[in-house]
Amino acid sequence: MYEVKYALNDVAGIKKLLRDRHHISSAQFLGDYNAVDTLVDLNSAIASAWLTERQAESVAWVYGVDLTQAEAAKAMGISQPTVKQSVDEAAEKIAVVYRKWEYGEITVEYALDEEEAA
Repeated sequence: MYEVKYALNDVAGIKKLLRDRHHISSAQFLGDYNAVDTLVDLNSAIASAWLTERQAESVAWVYGVDLTQAEAAKAMGISQPTVKQSVDEAAEKIAVVYRKWEYGEITVEYALDEEEAA
């Protein structure tokens, strides 16, 4: 089991949470109700952040489908720096929502399979 802390009131913590949400999602199927709460809150924060279409699409490609920013840029027909800017802006908007909700740091536990752990 891995225990990871996420500072939800800053951009780096949000990006880390977005990056790890597939792992956290797998924990919910093992009966981890904290993982469920974390994912519900993340989805609510994303919905409450009023992301632009480009920001939402960039986040979906980079963190949902796990494409690199360059691959996402190609899929979207825009430049990689534009994807980076969109992801950064989206993460800031999501962090603002968590700050408004007065979230600080959370800790989540999840297991990695042997290949990911190596």
